[in-house]
Amino acid sequence: MLNSIKIAFRNTLRNKRRTLLSVLAIAIGGFASLLIGSFVSSVNQGIQTGVARSSGHLHIHKKGYFDFGAGSVGEYDIEDYDAIIQKIKESSLGSYINVITPTLSIGGIAGNYAKNSSQTFVGIGLVADEQKKMQSWDGYGIDMPSEQSALENYHDGGLIGMGLAINLNLCQELKIKGCKEKKEKVNNAPIDEDIADFTIDEPIKEEGVMISLLAASSKGAPNIVRLPIEKVWKQTNKEMDDRFVAMPLHIAQQLVYGSDTKKVNTINVQLKSPDDIDKVAQDMEQFFAQNGLDLEVIKLSDFNPQIQKVIGMFSVIFAFVSMIIGLIAIFTVSNTMTMSIMERFNEIGTLRSMGLRRSGVRTYFLLEGSIIGIFGATLGVALAIIVTSIINSIGLMWTPPNVSQPTQLVFNLTDNIPLIVGVWIFLVIISIISSILPAIRASKMPIVDALRHN
Repeated sequence: MLNSIKIAFRNTLRNKRRTLLSVLAIAIGGFASLLIGSFVSSVNQGIQTGVARSSGHLHIHKKGYFDFGAGSVGEYDIEDYDAIIQKIKESSLGSYINVITPTLSIGGIAGNYAKNSSQTFVGIGLVADEQKKMQSWDGYGIDMPSEQSALENYHDGGLIGMGLAINLNLCQELKIKGCKEKKEKVNNAPIDEDIADFTIDEPIKEEGVMISLLAASSKGAPNIVRLPIEKVWKQTNKEMDDRFVAMPLHIAQQLVYGSDTKKVNTINVQLKSPDDIDKVAQDMEQFFAQNGLDLEVIKLSDFNPQIQKVIGMFSVIFAFVSMIIGLIAIFTVSNTMTMSIMERFNEIGTLRSMGLRRSGVRTYFLLEGSIIGIFGATLGVALAIIVTSIINSIGLMWTPPNVSQPTQLVFNLTDNIPLIVGVWIFLVIISIISSILPAIRASKMPIVDALRHN
């Protein structure tokens, strides 16, 4: 076999120009595949990092909330959530968890009565310190900008989306740069008594910029709370940015439950490693069953299915490009091998007349195709590593789909060994496949016709 490899290697060098073109075609194909694949990997990791920072990897709900909770305020909320969180931390699950924090999602109408402005809102009650820790998660090591700055110097007030701030005419009060505020409509009239009656019994001290939030309480009646706004927290999605309000958990609970028992509808769990999602979800379900807790676990792919759609779209793009590259490699190598056979009819006839079997002829040409594929794939990998390393060091910036501020353009290649090995093997196999038909034709050539050719 070693002797056959040496002969096949020398044969590939007979026509150096043609062999070089074939090697370059495969190398360029491999380079393009690795460039696109590493970029797709980085985008996918960036999307998952953004969701993990804002929502965690797992959601714990009371059974039924995921299906029916949106239309039943308070009915599927979790009591004694602090005790449940403490039990989880003290169990074997605690070693996998980076942050576990309660949240309360609410919706209603936000109003700036002084300027006759109102807008429907989607709000979340949160624990600021725990959310800040979640924003620093970087399980994939991509160093993506976080939203920690929105929670810096936080003093237990409200955070509002820029779009909602504009809709409520708060540009001047919040000193938003480049904000296009609507024409001001000052309202000096007192609040109507029938609306004022909705306000809960524990008013918040009014300081600075204030908005009113109206939402349905757990009893079905509307409640109003006055929320002091500290700063703007711009959201990546405009639809969400036009409606987003974040507030301390106790204020959200005050709005929904009033003086009743305080609950939450979600316990967010952020893991140290995204590789542990399935294992921790399964173990957590067993933990709830053993402790008689009427809770369920929803994985990131279920509570945010859009992620899988985006990842699937990029995967299809990568597969399509790889298919085109594979076809180009097949035609290039097949053409090279066909031309090589046409130039070596007499040699093939001589070898066959000396006793070389047809399988031996096929082996020679398959080995030649393999050598072209190996050199081309290796050169493509080397080019991709060099180019991506240069791009990563330059520090080019772009804004990914799920990030509100520019981040560095990164090609995740050197850490993605499965991608490199997969593309390398794919190109070598394609090169071998391209050589099969020419090799079969060469082996079936009659000895007499081959010897008298030309």
